[in-house]
Amino acid sequence: MSVALIGFKGCGKSTIGPLLARRMGFAFEDLDHLIERGYFERTGESLGFRDIFRKEGEAFFRAMESGLLREALERERLVLALGGGTPMAPGVDSLLDGHRVVYLRAPADAIIERARAGGWPAYLEGEADPERALRLLFGERAPRYEALADFVVDNARAPEEVAGEAFDALRAAPRRPNARRG
Repeated sequence: MSVALIGFKGCGKSTIGPLLARRMGFAFEDLDHLIERGYFERTGESLGFRDIFRKEGEAFFRAMESGLLREALERERLVLALGGGTPMAPGVDSLLDGHRVVYLRAPADAIIERARAGGWPAYLEGEADPERALRLLFGERAPRYEALADFVVDNARAPEEVAGEAFDALRAAPRRPNARRG
């Protein structure tokens, strides 16, 4: 069994993930970093995941993401941070079957502030009002995150506390059978 962390860009998956993995005695991987490594192995070109998206386009990016997600989830004892758009892809439900899914929920305003500080996602380039576009996307994705999640953990406290809440929820609940909602 592995644990998938889902949530919008900037919700804290890459911060909470390693803390949760350490508590569980699991390894941690970030799907965005797996994409970067996989792209380098294929092309010999070292690009960040945003640059891969820009250069190759969304179809290429999503196909690569799906294949690497499948490979990663074949591992046991892994906490995997998924990209914010990964849960929206067709077939993700079946890939997540047999794994625990934790939705790290953060308020839209916090997500906007983090995006503003760290740079707007590549898929928002060309938007006249990236903040408005991000808010709309947040509203579209949140129900999907909720539907896929076994647990929802609000990320509005210190990272160690959030990881502790996720750990406690995972430890206390019986393992869920396959067949994700979606």
